[in-house]
Amino acid sequence: MQRADLVKIYQWNYRPQIPCRPSWFTQWPGGNRIAVTFNIMHEWESAPRSNAIRKREIAPGTAGIDFLALTAREYGATFGFQRLLNLLEKCDVKATVLTSGLMAELFPDTLRQAAERGHEVACHHWDQSRHPIDYPTLEEERDAILRSIDAIEKATGKRPLGYMSPGPRPSPFTLEICATLGFSWNGDYGNSDVPYRIDVNGKRLISIGYVRPAYTDNDLLPLGLAGALQQLKDEFAAHYEESAAQPMKFRYAMHNFTGGRPGLAQVFERFLEYVKSHRDVWFCRCIDIADFWAAHDGA
Repeated sequence: MQRADLVKIYQWNYRPQIPCRPSWFTQWPGGNRIAVTFNIMHEWESAPRSNAIRKREIAPGTAGIDFLALTAREYGATFGFQRLLNLLEKCDVKATVLTSGLMAELFPDTLRQAAERGHEVACHHWDQSRHPIDYPTLEEERDAILRSIDAIEKATGKRPLGYMSPGPRPSPFTLEICATLGFSWNGDYGNSDVPYRIDVNGKRLISIGYVRPAYTDNDLLPLGLAGALQQLKDEFAAHYEESAAQPMKFRYAMHNFTGGRPGLAQVFERFLEYVKSHRDVWFCRCIDIADFWAAHDGA
């Protein structure tokens, strides 16, 4: 395969092959040295799978719904999500909620409440059971994302400005769709410590990588609660130390049915207390980072 073919496949014609720290980027808003942003993954699977909750799947071809997997998703959509919202309110921190359109359709009040509390609600495609690469055409994937946008807007009263694919594993069409639909930021690419601008035929988005170089609750779950807290603290300490020389970002994502359970939610609260003990930290939503970057990069 020739380099020109790889450039197109990798989408380097739209996004930089080698992201760079721009010379203007010497601090975050308010003179802060590190941006800390938290995500709640508010996902729904129309065909729930037990491997998502680290349990043995039922035999292929078995008729009916896997209720072990379904009720874990139900728990996350209700008790887990509410616990995380309450914790964020207690700590006076705003987050970005990444939601499936199907979740917005089935549990609209959860997203209405999140928006009323000042959290960003972003689009996480339609159905966690069907990833972007499962759609055979651009038109079919675009219709699914449009359906998600409509469901989120109906639930919250606001059109979502951010997008991240399930996985995140976008299709060859996803980036072009996001650009044409007017999203401000995209979370599909984990190749940079800092945001960067994506230009799709003159339409701009800001790339805000998912959790690299930080973590999700799925990464921490095998460590146990004490180990999870220590890992988060150690990772943040490394980010914070590096931010003395150059601004950094730290992004931690929690799934409502995993991070929303009491133990990991308590880990998150204790981690927040630890982060708040540091100076020059900007707690922000993904849209806040995107707005800051768009206002400065290429201005």
